[in-house]
Amino acid sequence: MDALSPKSAASLYLRQLQYLTSLARHMHFGRAADECQISQPALSQAIQQLEKLFGVPIVDRGSHGFQGFTPHGNRVLDWARTVLSGYEHLNQELCSLDSQNLRGHIRLGVIPVAMPGISIITTAFNRLYPNVSVSVISLNFTDLKKGLDNFEIDIGINYLDFGDAVGFRPYFLYDESYYLIAPADHPVAQKPFVSWSEAGRLPLCMLSSDMQNRRILDSMFSKVGVTPRTVIETNCALALCSHVRPGHWFAVVPNTFFVMTGDWNRTRAIRLSEPTVTNAIGLLTVDREPQPPAIRAFVDVVQDIDMTRELMHYSPAYLTSSAGA
Repeated sequence: MDALSPKSAASLYLRQLQYLTSLARHMHFGRAADECQISQPALSQAIQQLEKLFGVPIVDRGSHGFQGFTPHGNRVLDWARTVLSGYEHLNQELCSLDSQNLRGHIRLGVIPVAMPGISIITTAFNRLYPNVSVSVISLNFTDLKKGLDNFEIDIGINYLDFGDAVGFRPYFLYDESYYLIAPADHPVAQKPFVSWSEAGRLPLCMLSSDMQNRRILDSMFSKVGVTPRTVIETNCALALCSHVRPGHWFAVVPNTFFVMTGDWNRTRAIRLSEPTVTNAIGLLTVDREPQPPAIRAFVDVVQDIDMTRELMHYSPAYLTSSAGA
């Protein structure tokens, strides 16, 4: 067999590193092979070739198949993530030098409560940079930061008011504010404001307790001495919004959900007060210089968006007229 050219060899090694990071995501040879669109034996062989290259065992196969990564394997995995991230960013730099049109790919990790408004951001970005593709992944508060650390995502959209942001660069996006969604024919729907204690006594659709938004709401209800009446619980923002749209259920939601709740003929959104609460949502990027071109461009676009105003476009007219109140 003829020796591989340097370009072909580099391409082969990059694919092997991609297979390795896929195996780390799925922790299963079969599922990783499916993602990489190769056979399981081919993926296993690629990992074995890396083990031969470095002269150390990378995968602990055990007697029952994949058992995790060896200590050496974890070190190789960290290096693989760094190499693949650097390769993508170098491609972006080279493309930006050769043409006026930035090219590349951005991986966004977004907490579920911010997901309904993400199209506002991606649409604005695509209009300016149509040659940069974007993938959007829903991640919880903890996994999002882990994804940034592991170079599995490029930008996170997360709460800025909670958790440790050491090593990340934050960019404010908007203040998450809270509303009670109520059936239009219920007496509470006629009020301009409703207290947290009153809302907590209503039968509520709530996000599940493993989500940061739910922990925020539970904390607020606890402060006013109320245990919320939870009748529907879900970890899916779409499922929660699909329940409140028909005008039968109640829910406490952030302002991003206006994008999905939609039909204001059957429901009303009432501001929650006593106390009025907001929490900052923003972008997180790894704190490094220089930032890759596509990430720099994405941050610049987002900082020009007035997300609070954009989200209010989806709210009922009586809320829009008092948005600054």
